Order: sequence, then C-alpha cells, then structure tokens
Amino acid sequence: MKGSLTVKAKILLTEQYDILMFDDQAFTTKVEAVKQIVAWCEHEHINPGKWIVPGKKYRFTREGISKIRDAYMFVMEEDIFTDFAEDSHQSAAFKSADEKQGKIKPTHHLILAALNKNACFEGFQQEFYACGQVNVELDIGKLVCSVYDALVIIENRDSFNDWHVFQTQISSDLGKVLTIYRGDSHYSVAATTLLKHWRVSRPDCPVIYFGDFDLAGLRLAVSGQCTHLLLPELQWLQQRLVSQHYPEEQEKFLSGLQQDCPDICQPLLQLMHDRRAGLRQQKMLDTALILHPIE
Repeated sequence: MKGSLTVKAKILLTEQYDILMFDDQAFTTKVEAVKQIVAWCEHEHINPGKWIVPGKKYRFTREGISKIRDAYMFVMEEDIFTDFAEDSHQSAAFKSADEKQGKIKPTHHLILAALNKNACFEGFQQEFYACGQVNVELDIGKLVCSVYDALVIIENRDSFNDWHVFQTQISSDLGKVLTIYRGDSHYSVAATTLLKHWRVSRPDCPVIYFGDFDLAGLRLAVSGQCTHLLLPELQWLQQRLVSQHYPEEQEKFLSGLQQDCPDICQPLLQLMHDRRAGLRQQKMLDTALILHPIE
C-alpha cells in the first residue's frame, strides 16, 4: 500500500468531485497531485480516470473518486473530504493520522507580549533569574484590552527584546501599555487579529508603531491604521539617516504612501524620499523617543 495522500492531492479530489457533478467533461492540469493520486490508486487497484493529454491534462470520474474515498477510509481511517479549516493540530489528530492538516496553527491565537513590571514579572525573577524583561505568549481570546491605555507594536524581534531599555527613552506618559511583537510566521496572525479588535474596542486609545524608519515600516503603520510612530525627533533623524537603510526594493511602496499618508506624516515620508535614506530601529537605542502622529 502506497503512503498517505498529500493535502494537495486530497483537496484536488474534493474539488474535482464537486466540479464533475455539473460538468462530467471537466479536467485538471495539476499534474503533480494527479501523479501522486494515480500512483496511490495503482496499489489499491482503482481506476480514478484517464489522461486527456498525457502528462498535462487528467479527467477524474466521480465513481473513481468515490472508490478512492472508500479505500482511503478503510486503509487510512480518514475521509479525504474532511474539512480541516476549523481544526487545530490537536483536534485534527482525532480525524487524521496527519494532524498538521489542521489549518489553525498552534500560535494563531497567541501574541508575544513584553512584561517588565507586575506580579508575573516579579514572580519570574524570584523563580528563575533577574532580568529586565520577560516575554510571554498571551491568548488573544482571553485578553481584556479595556485595562490598557495604549498598544505598542514593535517591528523587529531584537528590538522587542530590548523594549525595557527603549521604554526608558520615551518622554510621554503612555499609561498602562500592552506591548507586542508585530510577529513573523509564528505571531503575525494573532497580532493582526488583536489590532483589528483594538481598533473596535479601544477606538480612542493610541496604537503606536515602533519599527524601522523606512518605507516598509511607514507602510505597515499606515495600513495598520496606527495613530502614532515612535521615533526620535525629526532633527535628530535628519542628522543620522543612513543611505543603506533605504533599500531599493522598497521604492515600490513610495507612490502608495504619497497617496495614503495623512498630511501630518508627509514630512517624514518626504525626508526619506528626498534623502534616499532611512534608519533601522536598532540605531535608535540610547536617544530620546517621541510620538509622531500619523492620523
């Protein structure tokens, strides 16, 4: 018996089964998935269809797909038509031997937040070791945004880890702050979800973007409808911009920003554009940081 079918193969079979209900002449050009399905069927003595154009176009039959479904259920104890869209890896494990078919990834509901004061932070230091900051994963479904006065979103992970230092450089009193990492493949989904929820539940509270001073960073802040950028003063930036921190590949964002940026933050955009220079977040350590309104 051939190994299990790939997720792409099972999705193709589901799609073709539905399409063939209305058009029995339908075919697919997804050759790699077809080859895997045909190879699996050969071991199960199933004829799923035929090549219309050898190696390029394949036509399944609904009868053939039904036989695949029955055989797969018997051999693999899994229904190839199962929808895993609402499953985590844990719940998918009850439906399939391949739990990774679950579309809800383990971190899709988790943000990474920075703590440098409160009982949790103090407890960590007592239990483990003294440090300036503790990073914790928080479930956005259980988080109560109403207890916070401001949301700070930090672009780069290393600067996020140094938030306890950057925080001392801010002249404004932000109140009780929820500080999160913007995220990569692990945390970006939950961070985006939290930002949308914050804008609805805390419309009068600031959303502060702290990241690189470049076109990509400004685009993320504007598209995310942040209210402020956390940056050094404009005069300080003018004296310390670095041409290498203005990547050519970011030029594609310029025209959109010129159109979408509110008037209040056009001077920041103009500075980058005129000087063809920017400044990475890590260069902003040990200097005063202020809030620049962007809406």
